[in-house]
This record gives sequence, C-alpha cells and structure tokens, in this order.
Amino acid sequence: MSDRTRSIVIPTALVLLVIGWTAARGSAAQPWRVIAVGDSRGDYNGVNTPILTELASRIVAEHPDVVLFPGDLVNGAGDTATLTLQLTTWRTVMQPVYDAGITVLAIRGNHENSGPVAAWNNVFTGAYAMPNNGPPGEVNITFSLTHKTAFFVGLDQYSGHDHRVNQAWLGDGQLDDGQLAANTKPHVFVMGHEPAYKANHADCLDDYPTNRNTFWASVAAAGGRTYFCGHDHFYNHARINDGDGDPNDDLHQLIVGSGGAPFHTSYAFDGNNGGMVPLMQYFAVAYGYVVIDIDGLDVTLIWKQRMSANNYTALETWSYTVPPNVGDANCDGLVDFDDINPFVAALVDREGYESQYPGCPWLSGDIDGSGAVDFDDINPFVACLAVGECL
Repeated sequence: MSDRTRSIVIPTALVLLVIGWTAARGSAAQPWRVIAVGDSRGDYNGVNTPILTELASRIVAEHPDVVLFPGDLVNGAGDTATLTLQLTTWRTVMQPVYDAGITVLAIRGNHENSGPVAAWNNVFTGAYAMPNNGPPGEVNITFSLTHKTAFFVGLDQYSGHDHRVNQAWLGDGQLDDGQLAANTKPHVFVMGHEPAYKANHADCLDDYPTNRNTFWASVAAAGGRTYFCGHDHFYNHARINDGDGDPNDDLHQLIVGSGGAPFHTSYAFDGNNGGMVPLMQYFAVAYGYVVIDIDGLDVTLIWKQRMSANNYTALETWSYTVPPNVGDANCDGLVDFDDINPFVAALVDREGYESQYPGCPWLSGDIDGSGAVDFDDINPFVACLAVGECL
C-alpha cells in the first residue's frame, strides 16, 4: 500500500474510533423467534380446526416473528372452488396469527397439489401472499425471504418436478447462481413438504436420489443446519450423518407434520439414503410445534408437545451455533455500528480482541480476504456498515 493511500485510510480509522466510542448503543441483534408446524388437514372443511385453532392461539402466545408451515394445510380437492374454500377455512382459523403481525410462510403439500394452483393463489393473495420472488411458474409457491439475521426458503416440490426442488433457482450455495449463494445472513432455514430422507411415506425426495443429494449438499454449502418438512404425521428429528466424523456440520431433518392430520405411528429410514446415515434424535406421535429461538449466532430448537387440551410441554431441546459472516466482528449476527469497536480492537490488538470477544474468530474482520485484519480492511468495513452487510 502506498504512503498516499495510507494517509487516506488512517484518518478513516480515527473516525471509526470516534464513532465507536460515541455511537448510541442498543443496536445489537435482539433474540427473536420462529415456529415450525405443518400438516393440519382434517374433517372440518378440509382442516382439523379444533387443533389448528389451539395451535394458532399458542403461536400468538409465543410471539414469533415468522411461522413456517411446510404443506398439507388442507385435505385438498380436484376442483378450484372446493380447494379455495378449504384453504380459506385454514386462513380464517389462522387469522389471529396474521392479526398479531406474524409473518406466515406456507408452501403446498401433495394435498394442495391435488387441485389447481389457482386455488392457492386465490387465497394467498394481497396481505396473505408469499414473497413474489419465485421462479417462473412457481411465484407464490416457491420463494425466499430475508428477515433480520436469517434467510428463509420455501420450496414447492411439485409444479412439474414432483419429489424434487427447483435447483436452478435455489442454486448450489457456492457459486453466484441462485438464492442460496446470494444470501448474506448467517442463519439459513429451508422448508419443503416431503422429507429428504424417508421416514414413513415412501414418496419423498429420495425418489430422485441424485437430485436429493444435490439439494442437500447445496443447503450445507450455504451454511444451513436444518431442513423442515411434513408429509409424515408426527414429529421426527433426525441428524443426517455425512460420515466425516464431525457431527457439528451435519444437517438435521425435522419432520413437523404435527399440526392436526391423522397420525402415522411408525418410521424407518430404509429409503435410498445416498450414503448418509439418518440418526434419530427424537420421535413423538403427538400434536405440537417447534420453537426456533435465534440469539445472535446461537439457535435453539424446542419441541413443544401437546399433552392435553391447551397444555404443551417442552420435551426436546437442541442447539447449535453458526460461524459469523465477514464483518460481524462481535458475533451477534449483524453487521452494524456495534461491530466498530470490536473491529478496531481486532485491527490494533489481536490478543486483546480474542480475550474480549471469546469465540469470535479474529478473521471476521478480514473484509478483503487477505488472511489478516489490517488497514486495507478499513474502507471495505465502512462500506459494509453503509449497507448492513458485506456484499
């Protein structure tokens, strides 16, 4: 770096120090919550309205930002009018959730796929619509959403590609060719209706194992640790062992088909597992839902099981931590003004930084990828602050 360039950059560092010492505090990421539950079909106009009504009340009481509902909302029907009526019933039962300002992300299951997609679009429109960034022919049924420190993906697994996802739109999680690669948030949550690894239903993503393997690898490459699905009517949490000896990088399949559909009582991971080994973590034949708590880079998932009417108990808890994105010098999941002091600390005193921010990697401040945190990272860091992420 030339002396002239350094003379421009050093004052920038001094400005950062001043801002870091004087900026108002309180912008650090606050803990927030997501809930996952699916398969609510039943006998009341296609919906198990007693259970879904109870779950809607529970969801509101949990105060999540987002609800993930991976399909089979209703029994389904072959004609548009009947399917529209069923989906309207579902939406009406869930109205308290919408009224509470909670974002509802739902995808179609095989039962919604029994009728025209027009019925889905008739009901999930306007304020009820899904994000409209899906691929051609799948808008409103395949989508992604960035919210706070997370990136959500909902995948329709039908639309002319039964038991598969639109991989070209999703991307491989590495090259700049799809949704996963474009994401800059540390938390990645993906949902589809069908399990990637067979538990009960034989018809699932392993009908096309090569496609399933590509999909699974893409989520892993993007930093995802979970895949939420339904189809099987129970709660089934499995770690999908990839055989590398490190359980901390394995993805977990969470079947949350526990929203009211008639129960399935057995499972077996005896499909085409593509060399992976599904390892059961928890299994329950019961109604319930999963709470996903996000606190900085830490994620805690809690299975809450219905023990009796309006009585739910936490029976399984699992946690993991994701690595910070570049620029997130204090490891809270955000790139913001609260990263200035830790960035400056990393710049001038690596040992002091590692002592003050244990668990945060020093190289989270290496914005330009040089392998060190140095003066050449200052201007790129300022650019990150300007947009809230390092692009």
